[in-house]
Amino acid sequence: MSAEEASAMLETMTAADFPTVSAADDVFEDTLADYIAAARKAGRPSLTAPGRRSPVLNLVLPEQTKTMLDTLAQQRGRKPSDVAREALNDYLLRELQPA
Repeated sequence: MSAEEASAMLETMTAADFPTVSAADDVFEDTLADYIAAARKAGRPSLTAPGRRSPVLNLVLPEQTKTMLDTLAQQRGRKPSDVAREALNDYLLRELQPA
């Protein structure tokens, strides 16, 4: 069951759907477990390896740099994070070249 399906199911349930409180608890727990499992699978694919979380780096940029990044990303039809990742990778490869 997808997260959307589980969420929709939870939203449409009423007390009439359950003959007892215990039955309501069981269905709610199962549906919630399905929702959580689906949500954990959601998100961007790993850049490191399948099944592994990629490291995250948060940056604070001057407004002008962010504007330039957004402009370039839009011109290339890419996300700003993709452009920044590529630029940082290129810079590091260039700077770490043996002299």
